[in-house]
This record gives sequence, structure tokens and C-alpha cells, in this order.
Amino acid sequence: MKKLLVLLSIITSIASFSEDVIELGQTTVKGSKTSDYTAPPKEQKNTFVITQERIREKNYKNVEDILRDAPGVVVQNTAFGPRIDMRGSGEKSLSRVKVLVDGISINPTEETMASLPINAIPVESIKKIEIIPGGGATLYGSGSVGGVVSISTNSNVTKDNFFMDLNYGSFDNRNFGFAGGYNFNKHLYVNYGFSYLNSEDYREHEEKENKIYLLGFDYKINAKHRFRFQTRFSDIKQDSSNQIPVEELKNDRRKAGLNMDIDTKDRSYTFDYEYRPTQNLTLSSTFYKQKQERDIETESIDDIKIIASNRRFSHITQEKIFYDVKSEMQAKFEEDKKGLKVKAKFDYNLVGDNPSETIVGYDYQSATNKRNSLVQSETLKSYYDSALGGYATLGIGDRLPITNKIDMKMTKKSEGFYVFNKWGLTNWLDLTTGGRVERTKYNGYRENGPNVMPYVSPEKKRIETDEKLTNYAGELGLLFKYNDTGRFYTRYERAFVTPFGNQLTDKIHDTDLKNQQSGIIVPPSVNVASKYVANDLKSEKTDTFEIGFRDYILGSSISTSFFITDTKDEITLISSGVTNPAVNRWKYRNIGKTRRMGIEFEAEQNVGKFRFNQSLSLVKTKVLIANDEARIEKGDRVPMVPRLKATLGVKYNFTDRLSGYLNYVYLAKQESRELRENPDISKDDVIVKHTINGYGTLEAGLSYKPDNYSDIKIGAKNILSKKYNLRETSLEALPAPERNYYLQLNVRF
Repeated sequence: MKKLLVLLSIITSIASFSEDVIELGQTTVKGSKTSDYTAPPKEQKNTFVITQERIREKNYKNVEDILRDAPGVVVQNTAFGPRIDMRGSGEKSLSRVKVLVDGISINPTEETMASLPINAIPVESIKKIEIIPGGGATLYGSGSVGGVVSISTNSNVTKDNFFMDLNYGSFDNRNFGFAGGYNFNKHLYVNYGFSYLNSEDYREHEEKENKIYLLGFDYKINAKHRFRFQTRFSDIKQDSSNQIPVEELKNDRRKAGLNMDIDTKDRSYTFDYEYRPTQNLTLSSTFYKQKQERDIETESIDDIKIIASNRRFSHITQEKIFYDVKSEMQAKFEEDKKGLKVKAKFDYNLVGDNPSETIVGYDYQSATNKRNSLVQSETLKSYYDSALGGYATLGIGDRLPITNKIDMKMTKKSEGFYVFNKWGLTNWLDLTTGGRVERTKYNGYRENGPNVMPYVSPEKKRIETDEKLTNYAGELGLLFKYNDTGRFYTRYERAFVTPFGNQLTDKIHDTDLKNQQSGIIVPPSVNVASKYVANDLKSEKTDTFEIGFRDYILGSSISTSFFITDTKDEITLISSGVTNPAVNRWKYRNIGKTRRMGIEFEAEQNVGKFRFNQSLSLVKTKVLIANDEARIEKGDRVPMVPRLKATLGVKYNFTDRLSGYLNYVYLAKQESRELRENPDISKDDVIVKHTINGYGTLEAGLSYKPDNYSDIKIGAKNILSKKYNLRETSLEALPAPERNYYLQLNVRF
């Protein structure tokens, strides 16, 4: 890590003597009065913008690939898809980092089998991606404490365009996509897109296929009225497998695990309307509907233990161990979201000719999650009997499979009112203020059973949820313009994070099984038996203080931010450390209080034919008030937060048509908490810690432009063949690909 920091300092110092000038657009957010229905107001903070041109310089198959290279963003890999972490959000990134597509959040409202559908957006259709670290609760409500990723598409470019990508890479990776737009007349603009990917993937016997379609139009009635409609559909199929034991991975990194097939369908519909009664007043409304359906089939092999006595009243213990029992799970997950956003924006001059603006808005969203699953093992028959010291067979009447049925429905409704002001006090000083109130309602149930297993009476258990929460947010900030290019800002924000509906219950070891029979087998204890219980989870409350600046210094664009965020009642997850949801158990707990302190640095220089870029995100986390049950003690780090992410990049233009680049990304180590089966299976699980090692990857590529409309790329990723894991626990891991290659053709009109 020290070498990496030294290298970053050297490159920045050398390049700072360059006299070339680059555009400020790389570090500011630019709104539009007339062309963007849902453009956020200009933030008083440092923002990193990934333009369409930068995206097309490299070989990006999807949005996940783009964000892996982005400053300050950590992409987490889960069995069900990617998640985005910013400013040390860690395992709770789905509820702390908000991802917007054309102004609408695509974050799921349940996390057990959920992920961000960022890969359901064709890369060819993206106009820009804005990365806004830290905060935004006034405008966006719950879920933006870590930051906001705003993806803008070509849906309202209103000029003719066409983009096409054709890609082939290692592991028989084939990718084809196109997107474009056409003006039928001065009123109607139509946009479209399609993307197809098919790959055998890195591990043996794995394959995935992605299909994405989009279509929309923007219609300008007259100078005051316009509306837009967008629809997007994706079908992502993964014929994959579970993580494999760490010891097996050491011998064969490409070995497949037990089967896991996932088919995910996403549908999105958005209607925007804008009315400008005067030049200074803009009224806008957005209606949207999003639906995700996911079918999962997976397998597991587990040792099942049944303790046939009650230790509280008898010293006689009969332990029956069924080795290598195969189970299969079939599950269906559905999420249905509907929402409304209404906003009024007024532009005016509060003091002299200095521009000011006030935004008043209302948001409403209703999200319903449904999940049905069935886990069934093979019929239990032969077992090892600890009392006899040998193998025995169950009686015919006791030979049963272990089955576990789950039926869940949870609705989360939220509505928020907010006011946001940006006042120009002088030509060198701006003041921002804002406030928000948000009400959240939860209503639903989880039903477990009737479950079947030897010696146990089938029983159905149900938990009802009916809760209401009210939260408040606010912000205050100042922006000082100390010269033509330099900006210094400071801001404070009070924010909140409401729990997901599924977080309101835990899945724990069921130690209270029942049996109507008598004898030493009453009541039994079974290591794979689980049940749901309420946990009285609270909303998180956060206080963030931030200062930063951006400027051009001797030809180098530089932006730096310093922040500190204190979180009261932070929500943390403790899980079993296994991939298979059939046997995975978890607990959600509020940590008393945590603190995150960090530095964010980003710079870019043009030196002759070279372009250098560097970024550094350093986050230090600490638990201030502990949670003994979760084995989180005062002074511990917040789980699943890498302390550092750094990127180094260089591009060299050999000629006007031939260029090459190198890009290095480093991610530091992180720590997790896991549930582990208690040696005494009549008791609840114990909690252990695990450290995930850091890693760095290097990528290189060449780009040749035969003409003004096409581009041919060739390159290699992870060229040093660094062995690291996309995700891991102390027991299992999923390996990342080693060195792999690509060849790509781009066409643009």
C-alpha cells in the first residue's frame, strides 16, 4: 500500500507542471433547464462525471465494469448480482447508496435475494454517469447516505445518433449491442436500444445469456409543454454454480460448485411530463413502474444432525448424523414498485444579479415483495449413531426428507416532502439549505412451513409485520468561489436510512421443535432447522460534515474532499457464510454508533500526447458504541468496508488514430462477520470474524480508428493474473478470472 501511495504522489507531482488545460466538466454536475426532465440541482460538492467518450475508450460489457474503474466506488459481487458501495457503506450498500436511471431510483426494496439491475442498462445507450459521493437525503430521501450514482441515457438527446458495439473475448464471451435516436420531426424524438451477451464464463460448465431491449420517445408539444415515455426490458439467465470450499479452490480455481440457475427479468416504465408556465418556473411530474421477477434453482450438500434427547432432563444423548445429504431449492422472487414524483423549480435572483433557485417536491413509492421457496432434501435413511458407534437405518415410518417452505409478502410504502434552496449571496458565495420529512409504512407477513423432518411434527409458523416510521433530514452548505476555476465548499447533512422490509425479521436456528411422541427423542434438535423471529430493528440516523475543493493547478484538475459521518443505530448483517439460501441463516442488529472518516482525491493531467488520471478513496471506520451480541466491540471496524481504493491510469496517443492505455485498480482488505453452527446444536449459532485480503489488477489495451465512424480495440484484463475472489467467506469462495483478452469493434454515427 505504501508503494501505491508513493507512486500516486510521484505521478501527481510530475504531471502538475503540465501547462495544458482540460475542461471543468469532468468535476462538476451540470443541470439543464430545457432538456433534462429529472436533472438534479447543482450540488455543492465534488462530483466525478464519466462521459460517453470516456466509456467508449475502453472495453466495458456492462455498467458494472464501468463502475469498477470509477473513483470512490466499490462493486460488491453477490450470488444474485452486483451492489454498489461508496464511502464505506459496506454490506448495507443497497440501502445506503442510491442508483438513479434518468432520475428514477432502481434500488430494490428487499435484499435477501436482490441486487441492483444496473446490468439491465445497455452501455451503448448511456450519455454519462455522475458519481456524487456522500449525502443527498433532502432530494432523494432514505438510501443516499453513502452517495448517489446518476446514470443518464440518450432518451432525451434530441439529435440523431447511432452507436454499435461488437465484442469477443476469453471464455467464448460474445457481446453485441446498439442504441440510437432519430428525430421524426421538430416535435418527436424516438430512441431505441438492444444488447445481447453470451458467455461460457470463467468456471467450468457455466454459461450466461443477457438480452436487453429499450424503446422510448420525447415529444415537445410546444415551448411550454413536453412529455417523455421510456420502457426497458431485460432477461438475464445464469447457468452457474455456488461457491466452492476454500481448500478445493486452491487446487482448481475453475472448478464449478453445486448447481445454481438464476433467471431474472426486469421491466421498467417511466412517464415524464414538464410544464413551463414562465421562463423561471418549471413544473414536472414522473410516474413509474418497475417489476423484477427472479426464478432460482440451486443445490446443496450438507451434514444433517439430529439429537434425539432433551439434555435438560436426561443424560442420555443419541446423535444421528446423516452425511452428505443433497437438497434442492426452488424459489421465486417478485418485486413490484410504483411511484410518483412531483417537483416545482423556481429560478430567481435573491441578491442582485446572483442566480438562486428553490425546489419544492413530493415523492411517493409503494413496493411489494413476494417470495415463495421450497427446499427438499433426499429421503433420510442411513445415519451414524453416536450411541452405538456405528451406522444404523431409520425405521420405515421415520424415513422422510427434510422440507422447508417459505411464503413471504411485504409491502413498504413511503412518501416524502422536501424543500431545497440554493441562494447566490454574492458572485463568490452560495448558500444551500434543505429539509425533508419522510413517512414509511411496512405491512406483510412471513410464513414458514409446514416443514417436514424425521421425529418432528409438521408445524407452520407465521410472523406479521405492521410498523410505521417517521424520519427527518436536512442540510446546510456554503460554496466559496475564490477564483475563476477554484471552488471551496463546506456542508453539513442530517440523514436517515430506513430498514428494508426483510430486515425486520431474523432467520435463526430453531431450537424449539415439537414432537407428540414420548421417549428420548422428545424434543429433537436439528442443525438445519430454522425459524423467523422479529428483531425490533430501528432506522439509522446519520450526521455528516464535509469540506472540499476543486481547482486547476498548473494544468492539473484536482478535487479533494474530507468527510466524517457518524451513524446512530447502524444496521449490520450477520450471516452463515454460505451461498446457498436454503441453509443460510442471518441476524440483523443495530450497532450503537459508528464513525466513518475519509479522504477522496481525484486528478487528471494532459502532458503532450499523454493523459494521466489518479484517484484515491481512503475510509477509516470505527465502532464507537458496541453490540456485544454481534461480536462488534468498541474500536472495531465496520464489517465489509475496504479501507482504501486507488486507481492509476495513463493514455498515450501514438497518432491521431492509434492510442493505448494502462489502468490499475487496487482494493484493500476488509473484514466480515459470520454465523457458525454451535457445537452444541441445541443452542443458537455463534459468531466469528473473517478477513478478506486486498488485491490489485492491471489492464492494458490498444485502440485504432480506421475512420471517423469506427474504432477497433484489443486488450487484456488482469494481465498479471492476480488470483483473487469476487466474493468469499471463511468457508467458501468464488474466484475472479485470471488474465483474459478481448477484441471489440465500435461504430458511431
